[in-house]
Amino acid sequence: MSETILTYSSGSLRASAAGGEAVLLRNVSFSLREGETLALIGETGSGKTMTALSLMGLLPRNVRMEGGSVEFCGKTLKSEKDFSALLGRKIVYIPQNGLEFLNPARRIRRQLFDALERMGTPRSEREAQAREKLALVGFEDVDTVLGSYPFQLSGGMAQRVTIALSACSEAKLILADEPTNGLDEKARGEFMVLLSRLFPKAARLIITHDMTLASLCERCMVLCGGHPMEYGESTAVLSKPMQPYTEALIAALVQNGLRETPVLRSEKGACPFYARCPKAAESCKTKLTHHSVGEREWWCRDASAC
Repeated sequence: MSETILTYSSGSLRASAAGGEAVLLRNVSFSLREGETLALIGETGSGKTMTALSLMGLLPRNVRMEGGSVEFCGKTLKSEKDFSALLGRKIVYIPQNGLEFLNPARRIRRQLFDALERMGTPRSEREAQAREKLALVGFEDVDTVLGSYPFQLSGGMAQRVTIALSACSEAKLILADEPTNGLDEKARGEFMVLLSRLFPKAARLIITHDMTLASLCERCMVLCGGHPMEYGESTAVLSKPMQPYTEALIAALVQNGLRETPVLRSEKGACPFYARCPKAAESCKTKLTHHSVGEREWWCRDASAC
């Protein structure tokens, strides 16, 4: 049986500010085995990126995790030292914008050398390794890329460089945050194939609002207002959603007419989608019920209502 790479529970993520305290994330939990891919989907502000930050130990100073846990390869991570020992080595982050992520003052060669040095690659082997990583992500004119500064690359080229940097690791967990922004459907598919080829045994967490990309992942979790709304095999969740919020996300796709979800009521409910939900009932103000059938889970009122 494959190894469990990540077991995550958010508990409650609470942010303190001058105006008081806010709960950013609540009751989000999942696990990932080696080779598995999970998509976190939802609107901006749904809690996707905050989930990623918490499982990398990179929460802002005013945000704390209460009752949550991050277990990586059987070890519970608690301190900054625990997380920092793994980041960039065993836990690897792929950003949504390669041009912003790369150091503008250093040529690509130096940035690849830096990543290889952190992994203990001998100086004499770094040039060959850097060339190999760039070739793996599809570059043919490796000499030009190695000698370039980030501003001399296109957005797509910069994104491939960030993946090459990720390959300078012993990654067991890949976190990719909106990694295919601006790419067409063919390029999205190629990105997922590339990740599987470069990191066949790594667990992969894809943070996205892109339903097409989510459909290429084995499983997905839908978030709204920092709360899980639906979870299961991607094909099942996206073809037959059980939660009105998932239905609304799918209806908002371009091919489905970009249908908006207007605010229908002013008060808030236990369900974070209550104010916009066309199927909301009085009970939704006070109760959000967990339902499960096999590996399929959703949070709503009674099973027949949605």
